[in-house]
Amino acid sequence: MIGSIVSHPLFGRGQVVELRNAAREAAVRFDNGIRAVVPASILSILQAADTPAPAPRPVVLPRAEAAPTPEQEQKIAARRTIEALRYGVVPQKRIRELSAGLESERASLHRAFDEVAQTGGDVRVILGEYGTGKSHFFELAAQEALERNFLVATTSLDVREVPPNRPQRIYNSLIRHLRYPDVADTGTLTPLFDRLLSQPAVYAPVMEKLQGTIFSSAIHNYSLMRGQPDESLDLFMDWISGEKVFISAVRNAVAVKSKEFPISALSMMTTSADQYCYLLSGWGWIAAQAGYAGLAVMLDESEHYSLLNVRGQERADNFFKGLMFTSLSSREDCRIGEEQLAHHHSKAHPFRFADQSRLLVMFAVTPSASTFDYRRWLLEEQVIQLNSHLSPESVDELMRRLQLLHCQALGSKGGNDTSEIARILLECADSGLINLRQMIRLAMEIYDLNYAHPDFSVEQAVAELRRVMLGRN
Repeated sequence: MIGSIVSHPLFGRGQVVELRNAAREAAVRFDNGIRAVVPASILSILQAADTPAPAPRPVVLPRAEAAPTPEQEQKIAARRTIEALRYGVVPQKRIRELSAGLESERASLHRAFDEVAQTGGDVRVILGEYGTGKSHFFELAAQEALERNFLVATTSLDVREVPPNRPQRIYNSLIRHLRYPDVADTGTLTPLFDRLLSQPAVYAPVMEKLQGTIFSSAIHNYSLMRGQPDESLDLFMDWISGEKVFISAVRNAVAVKSKEFPISALSMMTTSADQYCYLLSGWGWIAAQAGYAGLAVMLDESEHYSLLNVRGQERADNFFKGLMFTSLSSREDCRIGEEQLAHHHSKAHPFRFADQSRLLVMFAVTPSASTFDYRRWLLEEQVIQLNSHLSPESVDELMRRLQLLHCQALGSKGGNDTSEIARILLECADSGLINLRQMIRLAMEIYDLNYAHPDFSVEQAVAELRRVMLGRN
């Protein structure tokens, strides 16, 4: 449009000399000597400017990226792993590969899995000081539970977000971290509902057993609402997952509004241990009817119990005892009776839905922290002590695996004698100078230095550690 002869209704004939504001305005030099910026929309073009058409811009095709080969993918995965190991953290996908010296602990875990199938439930307390691998063992246990066809719900307790004395928050966090052995969906009950609904021969007798319960309401309403995913379904699933919702809004949103399918409010009170033990018990039983082995509930960071006041610890005790009772009540050696548990609002809920809950409950506990008195309620065989002093064979095997992973990640040849590294790190650990996490970090630092500086030998690293850490030459 620049250079065009135009006409303005007030100023008359002129020529466009400039365009502004994304061509919405034009600077025009009028024949009467006036120069002004006017809206382009009110100009009439008398003669278009003779401007050549711009040359077409060359089309630049995106460069095709070659798909990585399996060897390259393995190398990338190995690099990500060693980046995590430099912080002393073992990625989930490498948990089994980098687990050493846990034979007796895993045997105890497998006995718990078997006990759930035989009697309906079991409990394990995992004891270990900071850095001895409690969280590592928890993830290992979760993966083995999934392999044994359990649903797995995990959470880490925290005084602010998931306090030990807040059953509603713990339940909500467990559901939001729910994993399945056969589907990729996590953090929702919908795969469990879908699996039950896909088995008509199972669905009918299960719904008869659930009649009049919150489980019946949840599954029946979901069966009617799942074909129409919208905000109503999201609100409904938030309610059954323990989110904070207005119960009146949920009742208005559900497909069935009947006393036969009650929509009960989920309490946020610290005294509502019975309601949430009942819910977890029910989901475990329903999971078993749908073809799963049961439900594994894993509570990590239980030492946050020590940060509660006296009343908070009493409420946490009641919830933890309730979970243990719910799991163990079908066994003859159960040490907890329901009369020992405090109910919310005059026994509004039993602590368990069925005689056999098909529930495995696990707690991770730091012995040096003031924690709940689990030994009063459990047998010695239900307590797993993580040994901070690994055997020489276990440490040597761990060092060998770490070196192989390091070589795979960086393409180095390796070939160093890992037994010397294992020996010095084991000496430091046995002297109480480092824990398992720090042992892994030190090993990665030695391999990094040896790779970056070929003249820095493993023997030098071992000598320096012996001098600095142990005060020996």
